[in-house]
Amino acid sequence: MPKIYFRHHASEVRKDEGGSRRVTFVASDDTRDSVGTVLNPDGWSLERFNSNGIIGYQHKVYGSWSDTENPDNVIGKGRAYIEDRKLMVDVEFEPAEINPLAEKVYQKILFGSLKAVSVGFLPIGRGSWGKGEEALDGENPTYYYAGQELLEISVVNIPANPKALKKGLEEDEDELNALRKEAQEEAVKDEAPEGGTVDPDDAVEAEARELEIRARLTIAGAALL
Repeated sequence: MPKIYFRHHASEVRKDEGGSRRVTFVASDDTRDSVGTVLNPDGWSLERFNSNGIIGYQHKVYGSWSDTENPDNVIGKGRAYIEDRKLMVDVEFEPAEINPLAEKVYQKILFGSLKAVSVGFLPIGRGSWGKGEEALDGENPTYYYAGQELLEISVVNIPANPKALKKGLEEDEDELNALRKEAQEEAVKDEAPEGGTVDPDDAVEAEARELEIRARLTIAGAALL
């Protein structure tokens, strides 16, 4: 199964006043997130999501995760679209008579104690690190995704659920490790002389830069707690 990434978003919520069970969320935008990445608002692929429109709770909709055998973890259906360079989703929650969990989540959204959603996506294409302070070895390393395929959207109660927060941080660290490794491999290829090898001193310097970046990211991740 391909590696799936997640991004939480404390959403703007629009409630339908017409008596329906529909709520509209801002699911993602082009701001730098706490992971140190930016999702491309013009690079979303929405076809797969809109053909099925899975709305979950706490991302418990994937076969590799615990208690996914409960169909009530799917709490509604949605339609995603782009508006003003923001990823929007119209969510229709399942009726109370077929899904008490959906009803509870819906009522909490109306009350205002739940308001965050999270997107599950697959990267598309090759992204890039920023420049200057946003470069890989800069003060504020930032990775810009080229595009993303939306798989599902979940209502989440971050940070009320410590287990979910911990899972999110672990996933973020895995993602950053993969992005840094990719950048380092490319740097080694670019720096190596044709038909030769990289100077050991250069390799040590690159490793030192990597450790410094990891330290900054670890401190930033700890601040989220």
